[in-house]
Amino acid sequence: MVTTDATLRIYLQYYEKEINLTRLVEKACQEGQATYEKPVETIAVYVKPEDDKAYYVVNSELESYVNLWDSESDICDSSELSGEINWHSSVKRKLIFEYRGRQCDCYSIINRVMDKFNNIHSNRSLEELEIYVRQEHETAYYVINGRYTGSVSMFA
Repeated sequence: MVTTDATLRIYLQYYEKEINLTRLVEKACQEGQATYEKPVETIAVYVKPEDDKAYYVVNSELESYVNLWDSESDICDSSELSGEINWHSSVKRKLIFEYRGRQCDCYSIINRVMDKFNNIHSNRSLEELEIYVRQEHETAYYVINGRYTGSVSMFA
């Protein structure tokens, strides 16, 4: 069982590099709000490590990108970026992984992790979820409540 108070962090681990993707989505949202003249209602972020970029689309109109690895320091060090998904945000966010011509929505990974956790630990509450996506392995590894670990396939 997950509540809206649960903490969720998602990381991309690509070969020897790691980046907090929830901060990256926040950064793309901030850049979109600064660039776009209308209020941001939706943002879709497409993470493509082969290009070293995360492309984003605001309100199905504005298209741009942020560099994955060049901007790592300002993504990781910014105090304005929490690095956690805000369940109460009015902006609809979508995070999509693109790897070798295939796409995987982040929420499908989250749902597979939660289904697996609930099947094994149905009586436990989910308070904190960390997901580490290894695209070159096509696997998402998870840590729940700092204790329970496992993995799910990115592409079910």
